[in-house]
Amino acid sequence: MYRLGLGITVALIAGCAVTYKAPPGQYEAKSTSATKSKVELLKASKRVLVSESNQITNSDDDAGTISTAPRNLRLTPEQADCGTTMGIDYLKDNRTTTRVAYGIIAQDNNLTVRANIEGEYKPGDAMQNFTLTCFSRGLLEKDLIGKILSP
Repeated sequence: MYRLGLGITVALIAGCAVTYKAPPGQYEAKSTSATKSKVELLKASKRVLVSESNQITNSDDDAGTISTAPRNLRLTPEQADCGTTMGIDYLKDNRTTTRVAYGIIAQDNNLTVRANIEGEYKPGDAMQNFTLTCFSRGLLEKDLIGKILSP
């Protein structure tokens, strides 16, 4: 009886993994021109990131870079693509969790933002959890850029 149950569990896990279709994309940063200096962009970026509960893990003012730790953020299919299973978007399933980390590069008159997304599908049993490949559709970056550049 135990072997039968184990066999069914293994088959279910394999079935989910076999039907997983990763998104056909890649990470792309969003850049925009700005009328602010590198120092002003870094200061505004830090203020916005902290106000939205992002933990800054690395900041190099000379290089003009900021990195944040991943934080739990429930994403929609409009914001990201984490793939599908049997034609159903994983982000429509409440058992999918996502975490977002940001990378920012500031230069005089230019701002680049990249959202790095980690996805995990958790159907219940920890043995069945698996990592999803996720890509931003650009809305996260666009939203953050708008907040950073707002007066």
